[in-house]
Amino acid sequence: MKARAIFTTLGLIFAIAACASDGGAIDELNMGLSKASVFDTPTPNAYSYSDAKPGYNDPLPRAWENAPPQIPHRVDTFLPIVAADNQCLDCHDVPKYIDKPVNTDRTVKSKSPMSRDHYASNDLDEVAGARFTCTQCHVPQSNAAPLVESTYR
Repeated sequence: MKARAIFTTLGLIFAIAACASDGGAIDELNMGLSKASVFDTPTPNAYSYSDAKPGYNDPLPRAWENAPPQIPHRVDTFLPIVAADNQCLDCHDVPKYIDKPVNTDRTVKSKSPMSRDHYASNDLDEVAGARFTCTQCHVPQSNAAPLVESTYR
């Protein structure tokens, strides 16, 4: 236990000495990992959502197994999504389509039902109260470039 305290103290002394040896303050370009100033406000690139109408587009691939599906159509006209006015349920609250094969003929409007776990009971008659904020888990797909490269597989 004493050895651990001694090493911790020595480590702290070396860290302080290393910082003090420079003799100067850290400038804004060396404060973080980015080589831009921490005071700059970057302007994000413009992006757009798909113009495909709901029900006529193919489902998007999932980022990982059991990830919430992405929304393959615009949702800006459906916002805000609240329990009193949830336009997502107009198309996706269709329990009779759960566990049925998905219609792959996208020339005909098809319904993509919510999964069973979105309902309050096994009767599938009422959406669970915690499931009304659809965009908490599901996001609309856009053509935005990733902010950070990812090698996650």
